[in-house]
Amino acid sequence: MSQARQPADGEQAHSAHPGRDVFTLLAGIADLGLDTAETLIGKARGVLSRSDLPEIAADAHHDLKARGDAVLGRITPPPESHMETLARLARPTTPDGA
Repeated sequence: MSQARQPADGEQAHSAHPGRDVFTLLAGIADLGLDTAETLIGKARGVLSRSDLPEIAADAHHDLKARGDAVLGRITPPPESHMETLARLARPTTPDGA
């Protein structure tokens, strides 16, 4: 049988003020966002200080283009052969449409 969770010190006082709860949640989310941004800025500084940054950027560009080609290959039909297009254009048409 499960027991009801006991509120922590001060938790019961906060539940009487829903506006304060919302404000506290928003403050926690903002703090988490700032911590994440701070971590990302630190990582960006480390990347930007690398001497091989142009090579890394070129590799990333190449990889992204390859990924894009793979995605487009999965969702678009294959292009028609240029010889088939030319043959269709050169095909003589008769007045009856055959």
